[in-house]
Amino acid sequence: MNLSEVTYPKDTKNRVQNLLVQEARRKPKTAPRWRKPAALTFAGLALAGTTAAGVYVAFAPVEDKRDIRCYYHADLTTRPPVEGSPGETKPPYITTGIFITGFDAKNNPNPDDKNAGMQQIADPINQCSRVWDMGNMNLSGINDDLIPEGFISPTPGAMPTAEAVVDQNGKPLFRDPALRSFGNFIPFLTACVVDGTVAVIPGPAEVCAQLGIPALDESSR
Repeated sequence: MNLSEVTYPKDTKNRVQNLLVQEARRKPKTAPRWRKPAALTFAGLALAGTTAAGVYVAFAPVEDKRDIRCYYHADLTTRPPVEGSPGETKPPYITTGIFITGFDAKNNPNPDDKNAGMQQIADPINQCSRVWDMGNMNLSGINDDLIPEGFISPTPGAMPTAEAVVDQNGKPLFRDPALRSFGNFIPFLTACVVDGTVAVIPGPAEVCAQLGIPALDESSR
């Protein structure tokens, strides 16, 4: 998928375009040879500039990573229809997490915590890659446009294959070697931040900036 094919909210796209224009008008300053580039941090937010495209990428930390959003598209607002329910829509993402084994929900010490009993997710990209692999991101064909031509998707309801698949970073999708891949398409994913929550969005590293949202500060792990 090319970035030109990404759908953005109109106001977000305009902000990104204005940012590009402002940066293009800046005159580059010659830095001393001994000075190394560094990201500037302020109040938990870092801004890093790319020299070629002139795009500033904001980085934001997320402390609570128990609930991860896996977006269907690089689109933060469009709500896809609910299959079988005319006129009803659902959020543009699926939430995913890992329950703590043996957690006693009846004796929950924090009943107001909607994520009680969930583990912190150390690798959101890997977590959402599993959701894509299992076919949960394309139940009604809402993102067939992301699947490359010639890719053979498994038959719905089929059992996992004998193949052990890794994510885009070379990490196994499942810690248990006995678990195998379902074989559904997994796009390249990027971890961004939306509403203070980790949002894993299909698209290259630039997709967060293109959508006008910060990228996840990985140093906050």
